[in-house]
Amino acid sequence: MPRCGRHGWLRLAGLGLILIGCSQTPPPAFPEWVAKVPEFAPTESSSNAFDGYVLAAREAERAAGDLAKMVSFDGRRKRELIARLQRSLGMVRRAASKSCNYRFVPRPPFDLDPNYRGWRLIRLSLTWQIESAARGGDLNTVVSLTVLATKVGFDLMGGGARDADLGLQFVDDARRAVLPVLSDLQSNQLAALTNGLKRGLAAEPEFGQIVDNEKQSMLFAVSTVQQCYRDEQYALLEKELGGEVRDAISYLKQLRPNDRSKRPLYFEGFAREAGQHADWYKQLSTLPASRRPKVDDKERGLKLAPERPWRRFSKQFFTALDPIQAKLDVSIARTRLLILTSEILRQIKVAKRAPKTLGGFSRELTVDTFTGQTFVYQATGTEFKLYGMGENFQDDLGNSDSIGMAPDLILEPVQP
Repeated sequence: MPRCGRHGWLRLAGLGLILIGCSQTPPPAFPEWVAKVPEFAPTESSSNAFDGYVLAAREAERAAGDLAKMVSFDGRRKRELIARLQRSLGMVRRAASKSCNYRFVPRPPFDLDPNYRGWRLIRLSLTWQIESAARGGDLNTVVSLTVLATKVGFDLMGGGARDADLGLQFVDDARRAVLPVLSDLQSNQLAALTNGLKRGLAAEPEFGQIVDNEKQSMLFAVSTVQQCYRDEQYALLEKELGGEVRDAISYLKQLRPNDRSKRPLYFEGFAREAGQHADWYKQLSTLPASRRPKVDDKERGLKLAPERPWRRFSKQFFTALDPIQAKLDVSIARTRLLILTSEILRQIKVAKRAPKTLGGFSRELTVDTFTGQTFVYQATGTEFKLYGMGENFQDDLGNSDSIGMAPDLILEPVQP
């Protein structure tokens, strides 16, 4: 074996250090879980109703000024807000005459859509104007604003879970506002209401579209947690989610960034679960409520491990569609009931009797979202009963509670 002098050993040692340094690889990369979408830029000349809705929201918030942040309004403040929003309401009316392609922008889980405050103000203003017109006997205005609010509401449902919830508020508020004077409408007004509500309902987006968009929001939540972990900044998660996620945060804090197995597997599993939840909702979206597993059975149906370390986060970020699906069942059923009731009342005013069956209506209008079967309908002369079976999926002869929800589902009872 050749002998090495002092300098030879130093050269060998240096080479060894170089080799060791070369063998060290950087920690695994942090994946991008969702593509970043630029903020939507509306144009006034667009043929897409969504552009007009966004511009109207901005105008509403600007015009409302100090009223934009108010939570409750007395009569004077209601009238003031309505007056300030006249321009934005005109913009909404023009936009609603067009078809809507919702331009969804996924956002971090704690960020509010910049249009929400303006849309909320528009919703309140429309509802109050329907109520005021009803009290004043201006039934043509009642009809036109109810139709408008319904169309806008279904159009604005085309985003994710929060967007769907906002749209349903438009639809539900308008329906409740028109019900006290529904039987007072003349036959031509009932025809206009029926046809207008049909057009609004036809704008309802597929639930699968809402699910696809919400999946992007879920993945944005994964990215947010990953960024907090990467920067070792957990204050945002602790502030927004509280003690519910304390154990999940503790797990992240002891998870080493250069761990080549646990850390990638953690976020890969977290993101994969977002897809599992989305797939679950897509599979159930075409089924009536009676054929869907209960929400409590979801984790078992998805075959999720109960002790997965991101479980607390997924509970916070992946469950927004649960209440939306339930609200949608009720809102769509009641919108159909309102359309049917409006047309039945029109026929009574014209023919002096109610139709004997629902056979003259399209199946899309007569299906109960809870059972997938036709609504229960009985008629004798000018008297009729129309209802859905509600959450127990049983016919309880039209009996319901003070809010019309159980056991059978009916239109909201008019309060005296």
